Amino acid sequence: MLKGTAPVQRLTKPTFNELFLGTDDRMKPTHFSLTHRFLHWTIALSVLLALSTAFLNHTWMNVPENGNIIASSLAENGVSISTQEANSIARKIRTPMFDWHFYAGYVLIGLLLLRFLDFFVSGPKFNSPCCKGATANERLRGGLYILLYTALVVILAIGLFLKFGPRGDDVRELRMCLRAIHIYCGYFVGVYVFVHLAGVFIGENTTDKGIVSKMINGGK
Repeated sequence: MLKGTAPVQRLTKPTFNELFLGTDDRMKPTHFSLTHRFLHWTIALSVLLALSTAFLNHTWMNVPENGNIIASSLAENGVSISTQEANSIARKIRTPMFDWHFYAGYVLIGLLLLRFLDFFVSGPKFNSPCCKGATANERLRGGLYILLYTALVVILAIGLFLKFGPRGDDVRELRMCLRAIHIYCGYFVGVYVFVHLAGVFIGENTTDKGIVSKMINGGK
């Protein structure tokens, strides 16, 4: 390269994993601290536990459907119970499983507080969408991270209200509305997790080999 000439900047479209994993070579971290790795994996496991128990709650452990099965099975043997009684039995069967949904939520509250403290001390690992000089790729990535953390905060706040908040006819509609928001935010987190895992797989097999091991051992 001749003296005095500016280096040629190579313009390329961001890859799938650059968009969703934060693996842009321009700002790729060479080392992940123990704190960062601990929070990453414990948050990931807690989110997966919360999502899996929510999935079971809406499918195989669904109270109204299992209540109908219980009532029908008893009716075949000459025992008649009301729908309310059948649902109560189904709810008791579900409780040991769904308790883990609440445990995951309590753990996530503590982990997110630690994550935000880590952001405050060490700074976030992503750029703000409003950061001057940030590329479109960085803005998109930062926006997705902010949406993820916002969704988690909303889910946990609503979960606490549904668990410990007031009950009764006067707040029935409010609880139904909040429960719907809770569920839809969970859908977003589930989609984000799927895209993230897909991106990890693609990255490991293309331009970001070793990204999983780096998140385990910290990298060089």
